[in-house]
Amino acid sequence: MSTDHNPEDDLSALRMCELKARGMMEEIDRRSDQPTVVCGKCGAKANASEHLHNPRPLPKKNLDSLWG
Repeated sequence: MSTDHNPEDDLSALRMCELKARGMMEEIDRRSDQPTVVCGKCGAKANASEHLHNPRPLPKKNLDSLWG
């Protein structure tokens, strides 16, 4: 029985800055396609707070028209 495990299995535990350090851009794209929070430490945006070390609410943009 092998005790080795695939690092891909641990993706859910990694934060956005850790994913960036590993060059996992596709996973970053999946986790930030509709961002609601921003990291107060590194500035990364994510869909959910569990993907960041220091999550803060992302201010919503109130645009009245296409031209802002």
